Amino acid sequence: MAQPTWTDIANNARDSLNQARNGLSDARDWMNSDWRDGHAPVDHAQRHEAAQLISQAKALIDQAKSALDRSAGR
Repeated sequence: MAQPTWTDIANNARDSLNQARNGLSDARDWMNSDWRDGHAPVDHAQRHEAAQLISQAKALIDQAKSALDRSAGR
């Protein structure tokens, strides 16, 4: 089996980052779902913190994808 080129590696890494970002979007969507009465989060501040961290993680993934694109000459 031939060794992959840097472009192959960058493309595969980008695909993995896309999967991670999609997973974070799913998590955000779940957190924004309606919940049954009487079953709200115990601490809304912690829910808000988790939402902020998800947003930050998505932004970092976008930065990593941009860096990979630049490294592959895109």
